[in-house]
Amino acid sequence: MFLIFALITLIGALAMFRQRNLIAAGLCLVLSFIGVSGLFLLLSNPVAAALQIIVYSGAIVVLVLFVIMLLNAHEEEPMEKRRLIQRWSGAGVVAILGAGAFWVVASSKALHPTNVNPTINPTTLGQLGTHLFRQHVVAFEAIGLLLLASMVAAVALVKRDL
Repeated sequence: MFLIFALITLIGALAMFRQRNLIAAGLCLVLSFIGVSGLFLLLSNPVAAALQIIVYSGAIVVLVLFVIMLLNAHEEEPMEKRRLIQRWSGAGVVAILGAGAFWVVASSKALHPTNVNPTINPTTLGQLGTHLFRQHVVAFEAIGLLLLASMVAAVALVKRDL
């Protein structure tokens, strides 16, 4: 299951990276977030998985896509000229980082556990809500006001004749 969710995440991220259309890239970002939520489920953390789907896939991507469509910023700029040195050096850096990441994962002790005895108590939504609204209520409200102000600013930028 880990490989399936990891592949979903990687395919979504690579597809987002290769898209020229910003709307399609945002939808590929949703696919990547869904893969990450599956990885959270494998870690026995259903709260983080649900928050990943609700907050990131739902709210943040919708907000980003709404702003892109509202500002009409999905027009792509034409390429000036091809720079082969940048392309090949970038590919080399990606290959080196990928090989390093593969080596770190392959040599990890997590792939070959010796004593499997999980004693993790997953967080419930009730515990998360209690913690959020008792200790972080001011920050929660401030973020809500900040998101509201950014939405009003985006509308004000587009519609000059308010």
